Order: sequence, then C-alpha cells, then structure tokens
Amino acid sequence: MPTKTSETKEEKSKPKGPRRANGEGSIHKIKEGKHKGKWVAQVTIGKRPDGKPDRKTFYGKGRAEVKEKLKAIMDELAQGVNLQKQGVLTFGSWIQTWMDDYKKVSLRLSTWETYDRLIRIHIKPALETYTLRDLDTGHIQRLYNKMIENGSSSATVRKVHQIIDSCLAKAKENRLIAWNPADSVELPKLESKKVRAMTTDEMTKFLSVLKLDVWGVGLLTLLGTGLRIGELLALEWPDIDLRKKIIHVKRAMMRTKAKGLVLGEPKTPRSVRDIPIPPYLAAAIRLYRIKQVKGRLASGEKYQDNNLVFCTSKGTKIIPRNFQRKYYKLRDDTGLPNDLNLHSLRHTYSTRLLEQGENMKTIGELLGHVHVDTTGRYTDVLPETKRKAADQINQLLKKKASQK
Repeated sequence: MPTKTSETKEEKSKPKGPRRANGEGSIHKIKEGKHKGKWVAQVTIGKRPDGKPDRKTFYGKGRAEVKEKLKAIMDELAQGVNLQKQGVLTFGSWIQTWMDDYKKVSLRLSTWETYDRLIRIHIKPALETYTLRDLDTGHIQRLYNKMIENGSSSATVRKVHQIIDSCLAKAKENRLIAWNPADSVELPKLESKKVRAMTTDEMTKFLSVLKLDVWGVGLLTLLGTGLRIGELLALEWPDIDLRKKIIHVKRAMMRTKAKGLVLGEPKTPRSVRDIPIPPYLAAAIRLYRIKQVKGRLASGEKYQDNNLVFCTSKGTKIIPRNFQRKYYKLRDDTGLPNDLNLHSLRHTYSTRLLEQGENMKTIGELLGHVHVDTTGRYTDVLPETKRKAADQINQLLKKKASQK
C-alpha cells in the first residue's frame, strides 16, 4: 500500500493549486509557513527547459493587492509579451542586439558611431544590468539627471533619450515589454544656439572679398544655395547642371572613426533635392571649373581625380574643419563680427529669401528640411516657384559686381 510523502514546513508554505495552462492564474490565502496570513497569486508564464511549468509568484497583504498584480501580468500575457525572456534579458544585451541587428543596416556609419559612443559612455554604465522586466522610468530619469549634473548639454541628453526610447520601442514591438518606460521621463529644455544671419551690408562686405578659387566659390555656393557644408564638399561635377542651372544634392560628406571622410546619404530623405542655381553663381562656377581643370593638368599624375567640385589642389577631399577655418579667417580679415559662424551663411540664405517675400514652404524645400513649421509637411513645390526664389537671391548676389 503506497505511503504518503512527508512535507517540510517550507514546502507546505508554497502556494498550492491545480496545474494551470499558460496564462491562467490563481489567488489564495496562505494558511501556514513563513508567509502565513498573506495572499499569494501565481500564474504560469511558460515552460522551463525541463518541460515543467514556469510560474511567476507574488505576495501581498490583501486579496485586492495580489489581484491587481495578477491582472497586470495577465494583461501582458494577453498581449503576447514574452515574460520568460523579459525576466532574464538585460537591457545591456538588448540594446546591443538592437544596434547590431536593427540599426547597423539603417543608420549612416557616422550616426551609428555616434550612437555606439553614447551607449558606451552614458547608457550602458547606468542601465545595462537591469532586466527588461525591472527597468523602469525612474532608472532612466536618474540617468538623465546625472548627465545634467555632470555637465552634459541638453542636446546630448535628448540624443541619449532618442536612443533609449527607440530601443525600447523596438522591444515593445517585439513583445519583450508591454510598455515603454522612456515615454514618461521629463527631458531638459533644449538649449537653442542662436545663429544670426548676416545683414545686407555684412553680406555685401563678405561677398566683396571672395575670389574665384575653391574657398571663394565654395563660400559663394553656400550663400547662394543654402547647402550644408557636408553637402557642398560631397558635390561631384555631374551633380551640377550649369546649362539648366540646377544642383542635384545626392550625398553628404561625413567623418567616421572607421573609414575617415566618406561620402554617404544626406542627413534626411528630404535632403535629396534639386536646388536652382542663381545665374550669378552659375557664372562663377563656370570660371572656377576652368581654373580647376588648368590646375589638374599642371599637377599631372600627382592629381587624384575624384571628380569633386570642391577639393584640394591634389584632387582629394577637403576636411570640413579646414573649410571652416578658411571661412573664419576670411570673416576676421573682412572685419565681420565673431558671432557669424559658418552656419550663418545658410541662415543668411533663408533670411534673405524670407525678406524678399518668399514663403516658408519653398524655403523649407530648398533647405531640405524635414519639418517646416506653419508650412505643412511633404507638400510639393513647383519648379517655377523654386526658380523664382533663385532669381530673387540672384539680384542680391549681383550687388557685389555693381559696387566694384
């Protein structure tokens, strides 16, 4: 006759109940053992490697308390959240998976390197050991607060938040979490760096010192088209149609740790665009091209022909920082104020157009902006409208010639 197996006090204190299918839960009051008098809820969240049920158990002082906890778990299971994986997968492991499997194929190399650097310096040291189940809003908020205390700019904090938020959004999409704890954080206000446009007098003064060399024509192109510096230095001669007076922006130059200066996709999809060239600028580019060809022939075999519009005397890429240094030297030699940085040329371009009555939608299209406040997003601008804008900037550029 079979005998009963004796139970220890600890075994007796464990919650008892019928075997339940995945997602089914139970609640009861413990009558003995170290948890005597407490209420316990238990739910099966899957199977262990040995095939036995994997149950999640939690305790409370009252039935209502554990019932609320059980409901939250049941809701997650109903959404298909993988609670087993959620409890063992660390955020550090997941963010590395997210970078390698999801972002490496979609980000520009320079952007991927920026993400990787911010993850190594800020995110992993603070959050990598938390499991996805345990990571909460408070952990993320404390990271941001500490970054501010340690002197990080609000822009850096917001970039770190962009990474964390996107990473956790993908975890939610993959049913590893039911909600994104980064959604509820408080972010610091963005410190706006004031960029000032040149006045018309400053612009005329600056134009008067520009020569028909790589620096002069390059700066004139920035001022006459609103190009970004990376877009300017990535231009190849087939991108410029001098007959139709159009620049086709197809790529941008960027610095990477792995490959140095590379030509890749522009900043955003909207950055791929056509920009009409003011006739005055088109004439300057024609003369500059003749000089470049003569210089290339004089250099002979030493010249590395990369077909770049703006390049060194040897045909190689111009380092953006060197281009900036040349601008600052010209600015200082001209006696212009120090608050006019290189980006001021792009700002001046848009400001002059606005002053001439051009609408914000057209200006946004010409600048390649993704978001243009008050103008609407993703709306087409007719080529005739762009041409009108180019004609208006052309009249201002021609002032240089008339004042010589």
